[in-house]
Amino acid sequence: MGDFSDLDMLYDYEKDAASAAMGYMTLATRAHHGDLRNIYLRLANEATNAHSKASKLINQNGGIA
Repeated sequence: MGDFSDLDMLYDYEKDAASAAMGYMTLATRAHHGDLRNIYLRLANEATNAHSKASKLINQNGGIA
């Protein structure tokens, strides 16, 4: 197993947060119950916020987000 830098881990986290946001948004579009749809939309929003923060940290550490 190789050594991973902080930037490598941030890239991985950014990818996972983007995937989560897309997944939750997809589930929100498929949900028929309004309350469940709202839960998925909130989760998608939180994942989007996490992605944004990770992207900013990547840029601050010299990476390209």
